[in-house]
Amino acid sequence: MWRGSDLDPVDGTKTEQVEALVLRRIERGDLSIGSRLPSERVLAERLGVSRVTVVRALDQLRADGVLETRRGSGTHVRPLDRLLDPIAPVSTVTAGDQPVLDLRFATTAAPHDVAEVAAQIVAEGLPQAMGGDGPPPGGSLELRTALAERLTLEGVPTEPGQLTLTVGAAAGLNAALAGLDLGPGVAITETPTYPAAFDLLRNHRLDVVGWPAGVWDTDQLAHLCRRHKPKVIYLQADNHNPTGLSLPADRRTAVVEIARRYGAALISDETMRPLWLAGGKQADPLSRYPRTVSVGSLSKTVWGGLRVGWVRTGRQLRRKINTSARLSVTSPSALDDLLALAILDRLDRVISRRKTRLRANLAALENGLDTVPGVAWATPTGGMTLWLELTEVRSRRALEAAREQGLLLGAGDLFTPDGTDRRHLRIPFTAPPATLRLVVARLAAAIAQSS
Repeated sequence: MWRGSDLDPVDGTKTEQVEALVLRRIERGDLSIGSRLPSERVLAERLGVSRVTVVRALDQLRADGVLETRRGSGTHVRPLDRLLDPIAPVSTVTAGDQPVLDLRFATTAAPHDVAEVAAQIVAEGLPQAMGGDGPPPGGSLELRTALAERLTLEGVPTEPGQLTLTVGAAAGLNAALAGLDLGPGVAITETPTYPAAFDLLRNHRLDVVGWPAGVWDTDQLAHLCRRHKPKVIYLQADNHNPTGLSLPADRRTAVVEIARRYGAALISDETMRPLWLAGGKQADPLSRYPRTVSVGSLSKTVWGGLRVGWVRTGRQLRRKINTSARLSVTSPSALDDLLALAILDRLDRVISRRKTRLRANLAALENGLDTVPGVAWATPTGGMTLWLELTEVRSRRALEAAREQGLLLGAGDLFTPDGTDRRHLRIPFTAPPATLRLVVARLAAAIAQSS
């Protein structure tokens, strides 16, 4: 199981190669929770490296929370590491002996809380729910009440009658657009932004015009509104995907006033808002402003497989949504409804752990990128993605070279309405630090190959 030929020079120094090898063993399931590693001396002999190299590698993996060592019992895969409370799904794809690192999607794996509350609802909530047809279109009153209470505590006064539950944020955006029934016309959204938003807006007969994210120039937004007379403005003001940045607090009132002045509906996607990682106070959400439609989801804060999102609107628009958005096929299932209701009691703890791990992951990613020539980025305020600019090579050429290295990333042009971005890559930092160091090593090799 431990052979010197398993070390991969592309992973970097000998120490980094040992780290990456241990991580690959865990990724592929060769090492499970609690598995014991050989002693430092035996591992060094089998891998053909010095004992100092092994000690340094294992020290780093312990610092990353991957391993733990107890006197008298050796070094083990930690029982409370990311395998129990993961952010990124475990990769099982390999090319030969080399794992393919697929970072094209910023998805989340389930924390162990999901299994615990699932067992709880099977024993307690499910038997009663099985006596009916499941929650009504738009979600159960119980879950809407619990979500309304949570949003109110977060500073956005909400009543259950303002919420429509959907199978995710994208379905929520679709439901909001169906209720508004704005097309044909123009929609303004950030560029870059969440790619599915482009398709949804266009499906509702809206042409998409981009407003540069990260710059968020309100004078430019006013100019775009004067020129295009948009029917809707769709924004991710908090921990924006893909840049990870946030609309400055002192520009939020101006954005709301511009939308109102030009008669545009304002839709605020607040899916990423809970994942604030920066220091200081987070700005108030756009949903605090009157007449703002907001969408949210549990898919990023809890689990990509928990298909529960929502739209927060006024009661009149909710009635329109309920009659126009085919909610019978876009509402959460009975099981998702029950699971979401149960997980809300633990949501603060889940989010706190998520943020702790994401901060550590982001620090590891940025420390690695600091050593790579020809790249630039702005540190995210939150979320789970970093928007990397390639200053010396085209992104498509670097992506092709990265694929040869076993690294898959999202190209910048996928996140722009006109598909013209040639300089950016999106890097999710949901993977643990050891994996992200491997990502950086492969990306650096790809950039060098593309120069």
